Amino acid sequence: MNPSSTTPKAASAASSVTLSLHPLVIMNIAEHYTRVRVQNQSRPQGTPSLPTSSNIEVFGALLGKHKGRHIELCDTFEFKIVVNKPITNGIIIDLDYLSKKLESIKLVQGDLDFSGWYAIDSELNVDLMCNLHQQLVQLNESPLLLRLDPFGVSNELPVHVYETIIDILPNSNSDGTKIDFIETTYTLVTEEAERIGIDHVARYSVTDSSDTSVVTEQIHIQYNAIRLLYQRMLLLLEYVKAIKNNTLPRNDDLLREIGSLCQRLPIINTEDNNNPLFRDDFNIQQSDVALLALLACCTQEINTLNNYITKFNVVHEKQSHGGVFGYSGRRAGRGSFFYPSSFV
Repeated sequence: MNPSSTTPKAASAASSVTLSLHPLVIMNIAEHYTRVRVQNQSRPQGTPSLPTSSNIEVFGALLGKHKGRHIELCDTFEFKIVVNKPITNGIIIDLDYLSKKLESIKLVQGDLDFSGWYAIDSELNVDLMCNLHQQLVQLNESPLLLRLDPFGVSNELPVHVYETIIDILPNSNSDGTKIDFIETTYTLVTEEAERIGIDHVARYSVTDSSDTSVVTEQIHIQYNAIRLLYQRMLLLLEYVKAIKNNTLPRNDDLLREIGSLCQRLPIINTEDNNNPLFRDDFNIQQSDVALLALLACCTQEINTLNNYITKFNVVHEKQSHGGVFGYSGRRAGRGSFFYPSSFV
């Protein structure tokens, strides 16, 4: 395909693939961008810096599992690129390194295939992406493009995935082709290991200080759990509203699961404090908490008393070995308990 005859554009047609995206992919891309940006900011004075995402060369490969028309993006790794100014857009991928890397990955994870590439950019640079597409098309006839916008301000994830389709222009020569980048929707899927890793990052990425009490950690855990439950319940509520408004198709299996979940959640009317069921459960829970606190205090006092008796015996055992009467006490034989005369 002749690059000069390629007329790419961003298309809005419906995508022909379904896509699942793992959080590990997003985390790897964000880490790659952050590392490159920090390295360029720490350059010595007098060297050119790369302040914006459009000047930072962050590209890599997407690895995924292909099942028919469904693609599950699972992992990434970085490209080894060569900057060559005479070439259009100045970026050439080291395909030999890429091929060897893919062969090594296939030996370890045989179910992962090359699915496309990722890039960091605030807007879709069609000319640059077409240049990369022409180099990668020999590994995948229709590679996916994942674009991460590091400066995007939105409630949604700043991740855009495009399917690349090559069309032949009508009434043109054999080389008259165009590349369409069709944005496709995706769903986030997680595994247990990923959830543990994300929870670790969310908990320890802000600060590495351990100056927090056990009570504070427990409260934070409960708060995060309640907040996550609240967000998921809002999502289910929006889904039910969308079905009611005929915006989404009806799924009876999913609705039954939602109904079962609602039956398991306790329904408490906080405005009605005279509700006998609520008051009884509340009093029982309050009594249990008070009892646990009382048991903890009793255990602490018993421990204090035990320490006092131990120290008392040690002191007066020494006095009994010395053969003296101290503090008007009575002398006992070896190994006997010494007690003050006031105890008699």
